[in-house]
Amino acid sequence: MAKNDQEVEVEVEIIEEQPKKKPPTGDPVSKALSSFMESLEAALSGRGNSVMVRVNDDALAKLDMLVNAGICKSRSESAAFLLQRGIENSGALFDRIESVTNKITSLRDELLASVQEMEPK
Repeated sequence: MAKNDQEVEVEVEIIEEQPKKKPPTGDPVSKALSSFMESLEAALSGRGNSVMVRVNDDALAKLDMLVNAGICKSRSESAAFLLQRGIENSGALFDRIESVTNKITSLRDELLASVQEMEPK
């Protein structure tokens, strides 16, 4: 061995990665974070559709805030996330819209059927 060489014994311990512990479910911050992450995952899954939208300065600042915070990777992801949250939080409104729209469709179909019955053959 050379003059400055030293023998070093190295022990390697293999550590298996432990699953990340979930925060306690009763913690309000944990609940909010969990809800937030679920919305983000839902918003980013299956994004095969494209929509162009113009926004005001305040909305753009909020989109950029999500990007700058590292929550979303782009303005597109931010917009998808915020749309998803809006849809999730407006369930009752969408249920009502669907109910009224179904009634309108039914009445329209009924009216068309009545008109067709009245036409001379």
